[in-house]
Amino acid sequence: MYNKNYASLIEEACNHFTKIILISTITLSLSACGSVNSTDSNDPEQESDTEEVTQEQVETVDESNEKQEPIVALTEAELREFTDLFNSDEYNGFLLESYNSPEEINWDSVLEFGAGLSVQDVSENEISDYLESKGEKELYGDLFVIRKSDLADYIIQHTGLSNIADDVLFWDYVPKYDSYYKEHWAAHQNQYTCVSGKKVGAHYELRFRVNSEELPGTNAGKNYGKWADRVLKMTRTSDTMVFESNVIQWDDYCDEEQTFDVELSQYDGPVHFVTYSANPDETDITIVKDGNFLADLYTSIYSEDGTKYLKKVIAVGFFDFNSDGMDDIAVIGDSDFGKHVLLYESVHGDYPFESFADLNEEKMSDIGCDFTIAGVKEVLLGDKQKEQYSSYQDLYMHLAKVYNIQDDKNQFDLIFSDDDDIPEFVVGYPGYWVSLVSYEKGQAHYLMNRWPYGAGGNGGYSYAPRTGIYYNGNADHAGAIYYNTYMSKRDVGELGTDYWVKDINFNDLDGDGWPSEDELNASGEYIGSSEFHNETGKDMTEDEIKEVISLYESYEMKQISGRMDYPTFLDKLAGKEVGITKEQALVAIKNYCLEQNADLENIVNSGNYTVYWNVESIDDADIVVLYRSYTGSQLRYYIDRFSGSTYSKEFVPGITEEEQWTNEYFNVKDYMD
Repeated sequence: MYNKNYASLIEEACNHFTKIILISTITLSLSACGSVNSTDSNDPEQESDTEEVTQEQVETVDESNEKQEPIVALTEAELREFTDLFNSDEYNGFLLESYNSPEEINWDSVLEFGAGLSVQDVSENEISDYLESKGEKELYGDLFVIRKSDLADYIIQHTGLSNIADDVLFWDYVPKYDSYYKEHWAAHQNQYTCVSGKKVGAHYELRFRVNSEELPGTNAGKNYGKWADRVLKMTRTSDTMVFESNVIQWDDYCDEEQTFDVELSQYDGPVHFVTYSANPDETDITIVKDGNFLADLYTSIYSEDGTKYLKKVIAVGFFDFNSDGMDDIAVIGDSDFGKHVLLYESVHGDYPFESFADLNEEKMSDIGCDFTIAGVKEVLLGDKQKEQYSSYQDLYMHLAKVYNIQDDKNQFDLIFSDDDDIPEFVVGYPGYWVSLVSYEKGQAHYLMNRWPYGAGGNGGYSYAPRTGIYYNGNADHAGAIYYNTYMSKRDVGELGTDYWVKDINFNDLDGDGWPSEDELNASGEYIGSSEFHNETGKDMTEDEIKEVISLYESYEMKQISGRMDYPTFLDKLAGKEVGITKEQALVAIKNYCLEQNADLENIVNSGNYTVYWNVESIDDADIVVLYRSYTGSQLRYYIDRFSGSTYSKEFVPGITEEEQWTNEYFNVKDYMD
């Protein structure tokens, strides 16, 4: 039987043998010439000259021994053929992202639409097993299923790679079927036109243009950035194509003055910063690393007159203004609303840069800053232009300054969420977002970075003081489903989920875990249920998970939210007493009680009843004032020392076993003298 691999080896051996004979012949000839002309056979320079000439001669013979194939431009018919091929599911994905070699191919990207490998007519049993492995009860998209063996064959066929990693595809894997699974939602699939190409034998170089007029939304018509032309290199045989590289032409239509390489501290090697001004109404910015997409920086700006974009970038700077050890970005530009400075912070995660602040001309005037990178850097960093801070006070003072420049309505706080003696820094816009920072090795470790809450059922974030345990409660379907999530710190990046509980608060008649309209409207009492989930990687039974959750539920939880304005926070950092004093709280609660009950003052003055007020506890955050009523009940008022927000709980000895919530909510500042 004819074996192509064996035949190839024989051919290589023959070629190698021919080269050896030629080299030997030339070497003997040159050696003879050398012996005639040489005056000293041991001269090292003479030996070096001989070796150099021999190598050049060998290369000349080697090149002449290879048959040179001509470079041939592709015909219109061939271009149309490649256009059709690369708009098919099998090949379309190879054009989506850049790669410089087969080893760099992102197979999740290539297989985004299945690449024609997805199994058809998957059995109900297999779907059920997949859902069980995910802890889900129904599919929420089209299910793509690819057998592991089919994927391996596909990769080998189109790259020639033989060593394929087990984690080459980040889909869900079910060992029972030795298959990968992904629920796919409707998405735009790029279409391409092969606009030019050339070939040398079986080797092809093709240029493809994205059919940008078909792109959705504001990207329609763009042929730059992620939608720039791409140059694909491959080898084509009679039955397949083997891919070498796909290089997106990032610099097409770029603004050359603001396109450059730059070193950023968080990356090994330079990144490529590309500014596009092809659209006169909108500047686009893309950051590339080693030819691969890293991030887009959005240049939208806002005013009372609406939303616009930077039209021209004037200057760009890179420095670490949020003190986390990674370089951030400042972009100065012009727009229809005047000059703006856009700040972008570097973060951990899938999106390495996020918008931080938009400083318009009025804001820049308020902070005394001119529109230069040096000016922006001076205002943000001042004399703190260093990589590490010697104390948490030094770091938190700097961060408070930066966040106050971002928005002077931001609020701040210090909390002790873990068991050390260094507090954590809290900043946020109450009701909208919050960040949590710890001081580590002279830098900021962001445990939460602008986490949103207050909408969509997200009730905010809490912590159990000095335990390192964090909590979030989130309602779905108006509370029919409630998620309780317990988190802890990671060595790098933000908080990670350890455990979560899904409470089902409706009549789940079909048992799918999600409320239908009929189930939400079902009358009668429902029997609630809960699902317990473990994300720690530990092998735990449900009872063991419940035991941990029960422990966490026993902890006192406090909300993570900024409560001090900027000047108050600076006083706090300086060690000054800030907030409502215990004397103020005591007088205010007494005034409140007297105002609520017109007869109370006479009752107190009669001396016939035991009535008193006292401060039971005070800490940096709260004050608790006890009111002992003439009825014998005990009302405790819990006061936020900064906002003045107050609520109460009631305990009646001999009647109630513990404190009960009341409906009293007010601001104690309204009752201060």
